[in-house]
Amino acid sequence: MDSLTKKFDKAFALVICFVVFLLPLFFLPFTSEFYVFNKNFLLLLGVCVLLLMWSAKIVFTWQLNLKKTPYDLPLLGLLLAFLVATFFGSINRTEAFFQPETTGTILLLVLFFFIVTHNLADSYRRWPLFALITSGAVLSLIAIYQFVGLGQSISPVAWMKPKTWTPVGSPLFLLIFLVTLLPLVLINFAQYLNQKSTDFKQVLGLGLGSALLILGTFITFYQILPGKEAALTLMPYQTAWSIAIESFKQKPLFGVGPENYISAFNRFRPSDYNSFSFWNTRFGSSSSYPLQLLTVTGLLGLIAFVWLLLKTLVQLKQIAQPLYAGILLSLILLVVLPGNLLTLFTLITLLSLWAVKDGTSSTLRFPAKDKVPGFVVPLLLFASIAPFLAFVIASGIFYGKIYTAEYYFKKSLDAYTQNNGNAVYTYQTKATTLEPQIVSYHLAFSQSCFALANALAGKPDLSEQDKANVAQLIEQSIREAKNASSLNPLDSNNWENLAQLYRNIINFAQGADQWALAAYQQTITTDPINPRLRVNLGGLFYAFGNYEMAARHFQDAINLKGDYANAYYNLAATYREQKRYPEAYQAMQLTLNYVPIDSADYQKARQDLTDIAKFLPSPTPTPPATTTVKPEDKLSQPEPIPSPTTTPIVLPQESGFEVTPIPTETVTPTP
Repeated sequence: MDSLTKKFDKAFALVICFVVFLLPLFFLPFTSEFYVFNKNFLLLLGVCVLLLMWSAKIVFTWQLNLKKTPYDLPLLGLLLAFLVATFFGSINRTEAFFQPETTGTILLLVLFFFIVTHNLADSYRRWPLFALITSGAVLSLIAIYQFVGLGQSISPVAWMKPKTWTPVGSPLFLLIFLVTLLPLVLINFAQYLNQKSTDFKQVLGLGLGSALLILGTFITFYQILPGKEAALTLMPYQTAWSIAIESFKQKPLFGVGPENYISAFNRFRPSDYNSFSFWNTRFGSSSSYPLQLLTVTGLLGLIAFVWLLLKTLVQLKQIAQPLYAGILLSLILLVVLPGNLLTLFTLITLLSLWAVKDGTSSTLRFPAKDKVPGFVVPLLLFASIAPFLAFVIASGIFYGKIYTAEYYFKKSLDAYTQNNGNAVYTYQTKATTLEPQIVSYHLAFSQSCFALANALAGKPDLSEQDKANVAQLIEQSIREAKNASSLNPLDSNNWENLAQLYRNIINFAQGADQWALAAYQQTITTDPINPRLRVNLGGLFYAFGNYEMAARHFQDAINLKGDYANAYYNLAATYREQKRYPEAYQAMQLTLNYVPIDSADYQKARQDLTDIAKFLPSPTPTPPATTTVKPEDKLSQPEPIPSPTTTPIVLPQESGFEVTPIPTETVTPTP
């Protein structure tokens, strides 16, 4: 039996090392997102294999090893917080389990922790640590390789050519990973040197790893500096704090749901966010992991993280230990930077290796097979391994469907780049049929259907069948857009997509004008301080000839962002149509203040100002060029309503807009 146990111990160590080494490096170009999605899937495969191995170990050794560690309860508390937030806060539970770094990822990480602590023998504890360091060294080597330009000249595909490309998927997350590994390798290396170790290979390996990690860290840090190719843009901490507090006021215990951070960002960010140069950027995660937890999982998730941090801080005297230093540094980086799968995986791996040494072990031995009735043996076996097998089977079904749907969705994107409309339609139909709960599939499908309808409608001499196909495609486009909105009615992006579709068919389908207005109003309800949405809605009123309402919405955009050049430009155009030339002249003057002087937009606005001046009661000199301006979006007047290229159609009643009440309070912006 001891021989069998040792074989299982070694097998567990090898599989754990394989997962730890490969996960930071792993990516596949077979899904729409190459990196985090596939790392998450590899983690799932690793956990499933380890659970099956654990089941086999229980069956063949007829015993169950148990281990109690200081980190068990905080990690179970964090998992519980995510589960509660998913079932009580999430609108789309499928996405809460499927999206990386949400509930599904936390479940896998906690399972990985317990698998390692219960099955990794202390004699093999250093193996995963060196596997992690080796993975970091390989990533550093790739970063150096890319930085010197070898990737640009040798890489076989275009997406691997940029100097900032990394298998991690993000230079920032690579930097966090490498910084976390530095104390592990440097302290180990220093200890070996102090001990004057005779293991030359190990000393050489640690020395080489240290050099690679330091150089990789320096290069990656250099690339994210301001002005560089991968310059870092983080959400301001005051914005992240405001979002977390407003979310806490709404749902204090379980948050807005693990998959809903971007919805919270849209609804709860403060109006001063519009003063930043990246005001039109939507962030899908917070700039601090504790604030992310407070937003999406409420107080429960934040308490669990603080509990984990305190459990680590009480052992501060262990700071000279490489594992402890890595754990503490991981937690600090999570406090001050966004959370991500690789950082969380590194933290859980280090925690599990630390717990293997410090945990309290016990062994549950089942009764001897010859001392219990025959039916008890299979009953005990089944009760012991049934949860493991159930998880493996359920995960295989759930994630198998999702991965297949992702594969088809990626095929549709490839077909789009090849201008193959039929293939795009076919693959996106398969993706939405396999996994109808994924919002992004419905959004893309709605846009693809409309593009196909638009292309078909542009053909000369349309047949009756072509006209029927155009109507069917438009109807399907609207249906898919409404599906996306119903799956997550808090995401303004879904409503904006639907509003734009309605706008494009105003002269094509009866009732689309009112549907477009209602959809835009819903978009603003879910993203109340976005000035661009106000300009879009004002542009729609402008196209209808309702200049009073158009001017009101353009002015609302200016109230939200006082240096929004395009809002001033559209307001000037509206006043000009109303023959309110003094107000138009003043608005165009303000436009010039916020447009780069050396741009074509500046010359365009200056010419418009000169034209407006001709209608003023007395000549008004054109103002001199300003010298301090902010780069801004390109100037564009409200677009006219598209003219129909084919016979107008009558859409079914269900294609119209019905406002779904938002299941939460909204924030009214303060100019």
